[in-house]
Amino acid sequence: MRIVLVGNFNERREGANFYATVRKLANGFTRNGHQVMAFSDRDVARETGKWGIFRGGDAFANERLIKLCRNVRPELLVLFHADKIANETVRELRAMMPSLRVAVVNIDALFLPENVERIHRFAEVADTTFITTAGERLDAFVTPTHSLTFIPNPADPSIENLQCFAHNDQPNDLFCAVGSETASTPRGKLLKEIETSVPEARCAFHGFEGRPQLNGLDYFNGIASARMGLNLNRDERYHLYSSDRFAQYAGNGLLVFVARSTGYDEIFTDEEFAFYRDMPELADKLRYFLTHDGERQRIARNGHERYHALFGERLVARYVEDVMFGRPFEDAYAWPTAIHR
Repeated sequence: MRIVLVGNFNERREGANFYATVRKLANGFTRNGHQVMAFSDRDVARETGKWGIFRGGDAFANERLIKLCRNVRPELLVLFHADKIANETVRELRAMMPSLRVAVVNIDALFLPENVERIHRFAEVADTTFITTAGERLDAFVTPTHSLTFIPNPADPSIENLQCFAHNDQPNDLFCAVGSETASTPRGKLLKEIETSVPEARCAFHGFEGRPQLNGLDYFNGIASARMGLNLNRDERYHLYSSDRFAQYAGNGLLVFVARSTGYDEIFTDEEFAFYRDMPELADKLRYFLTHDGERQRIARNGHERYHALFGERLVARYVEDVMFGRPFEDAYAWPTAIHR
């Protein structure tokens, strides 16, 4: 199958986002035997202005995508946060290729207003949106021509290739990288409370209270420097929602702390991740694993193996393929496969 995958490959960052989900999805499609043409809409738009501020670049990117699809004639168009691509462009592509199937992949949270707007916009022209949130909240975006379904954050063994569980000499105990947080935000308050409640833990909280953020290989080196990771979202009440740090932490072999309110304890067990209900339980489990490193290694190994087995890049890509072309599921997917329509 010929697939055109449109997303932010962020070439301007010169490889600093080598672990981006869009790259894993491209790998998954390719390893499933498909021809994948990657189109970085933001980078193409930026070509027309030396300083990246010439708004005519959006039109240029749309024109280039039409030309690419005219040459490739894809059977599947995947829009991965392709914010530069206009709905009218998708309509033109559909007119050019009536059998074209259009999928949207969305890995942002539903508590972000701009993401809600994005989903509604693409719902006008896409067949199905695959999103990293599950449950009845998806019903709000269903239209007569647009359905939604859950998709997990994939792990890719060629990218998440660390094995933190195999080591016991890491200089840090607990790792968490956030964009930018202070002790006054809900997420920042939890990080501060961990530092206060478990002062013996060597915490590496990057992006918290002015501490440097990590990118590229520095980010993966930060993961490698720790024994455990905290998968902390801004809001833990959205069913199965997680940022892609879950795949990065579990895929690289950290023992990952996960809030039970996310619902991931319905897919994985306490033998694979350190689930917690509240701050006291999180603190208790952190103290336990600080003094039971063998248990930390065993459970982290289990979580690493299960995450790759259940949420691997090839399986996630195959799910997109199965849904988009109405194929019977060849694999027993571990995640909810309800199609909201």
